[in-house]
Amino acid sequence: MPPAKRLRASTREWCDRNSRPKSPILTSAVQPEPTRWQKPGPMGRNDWANFHSRYQVEVTTLRNEIERLQGGKQKVSRKKKSSKPTSEDDNYLRENQQRLSRPRWQREKYITPPPEQFSYRPHLTGRSTPRPEHGRPVKKPTVPCCFQHEDLETEFWANMRFPVSRKALRACPSKKICELSQPRQFPRKAHCSMAEDQIVRRRKMTPRQWRLHLQRLEFLSKPNPRVLADLICCCS
Repeated sequence: MPPAKRLRASTREWCDRNSRPKSPILTSAVQPEPTRWQKPGPMGRNDWANFHSRYQVEVTTLRNEIERLQGGKQKVSRKKKSSKPTSEDDNYLRENQQRLSRPRWQREKYITPPPEQFSYRPHLTGRSTPRPEHGRPVKKPTVPCCFQHEDLETEFWANMRFPVSRKALRACPSKKICELSQPRQFPRKAHCSMAEDQIVRRRKMTPRQWRLHLQRLEFLSKPNPRVLADLICCCS
């Protein structure tokens, strides 16, 4: 049996130190969210409003708790009076509440400046002043409640005329408006002018393309194999 090999002192210390189990470090799985007082930066307006409402609730609950505790019979010394909340305590709480609810950096409310008034507004020639037209929008026509015959109703609607705006009479329609005013054509006009000789005719598929096409259709017609694997087999 070969003699045991001696190790250096530094190697032995290293083996002893690394052979020990690591000490468990207990850490919570979910870290709690930091409170408002742990967050960096000053408080905003919304934070101050939330603090103000929370302070009111806490003061009310504290006052109710004091009244509840002092509601029973207690031994009161002759020298010292009962410690019920007085008007002075209410004034102190109200002053403290106003002091704490006041923001650190106060800023005045922004007031929108009035629109600038120009002393001289020239009237450009050739341009009419924008003003609403008289008689617009057009009132609804008075329609009889019933017609004795269909021909009378057709004649009534055929002779119905609406007043046309003066601006519409003087306006010059654009090319697109004239195109939209025309009745729709069927078949529709092609978006690009292309002669019939330039259109590439559709060719037939080769035998190989037809065979691949049939294989593709057969594959797409089959259900998903993963869905079939999840289904319970009822053959047995």
